[in-house]
Amino acid sequence: MELNSLYSIAEKEKIKIYNWQIEDIDGMYLNYQNINAIALNYDNFGTYLDEKCTLAEELGHYYMNATYPASCINRILIDKQEYRAKKWSYYVLIPFENLKSAILRRN
Repeated sequence: MELNSLYSIAEKEKIKIYNWQIEDIDGMYLNYQNINAIALNYDNFGTYLDEKCTLAEELGHYYMNATYPASCINRILIDKQEYRAKKWSYYVLIPFENLKSAILRRN
């Protein structure tokens, strides 16, 4: 999936995208009183692929309802929700047929 397609998904879902310099993180999905937003730290992205992967993961938090409070210290909950969001992003970024073709080409 192309980067522009991910931005189109966010627009379709009415998820606002903000450029926000967040120390030590590339992105964050926020849901507050039914307002959805994604904060991206564009200064941290070395390439468009970094931006694409980060945006896909943050959309994964939205689609998988994989959220947790910003003040959360429960490492198990955080890891579980991050896993769910990343899993969604992998399915979007690497469609099964593409993965299957790549594996078959390698053998």
